Amino acid sequence: MKRRLFAAALSCVIILSAGCTKSNILNPEGKPQPDFSAAENVVLDWNQVSDDLTSYYEYDEYPEIVTFNYAHRDEEKMIVAQLFVEDTIDGETAARYGADLIRHINDSIAIQDNSLALSDENSFGGFFDEYGFTIQVIPNETHKDESTWLVNMTVPAGEHTPITPVLNE
Repeated sequence: MKRRLFAAALSCVIILSAGCTKSNILNPEGKPQPDFSAAENVVLDWNQVSDDLTSYYEYDEYPEIVTFNYAHRDEEKMIVAQLFVEDTIDGETAARYGADLIRHINDSIAIQDNSLALSDENSFGGFFDEYGFTIQVIPNETHKDESTWLVNMTVPAGEHTPITPVLNE
């Protein structure tokens, strides 16, 4: 039994001492180092943005969303985003869902262009410093009747005005 333990310990010592004494993993010799500086003139892949947004809404965090769409108008520097929701949703929830969609759009773009700030509770993010947006949250069953829309607002570039529900009187 002692021989087996001694043999196992000796094998471990030999294996461990046979390794390299100089690590080239973090600083390989003769290899170019990655460039982590901010890229300039990034051409956005809008298909990737769409794929990212679709993945956000695959989870159960937004059960009342039926579908969504968005369009980018680069010449106008505008994004138009629409959420179609169940008719049971209230205005405050609709406004929160609309703000989340705008933040998701920004964050997906910021992943591609690391010079842009991510969104947070007080800001829609760096992309919307340069682009304005229109957000509409629309009950799916009554989408043709604009008077039933829960959110319909436009925010100019650089403003981070909170998204609010339409006040139907």
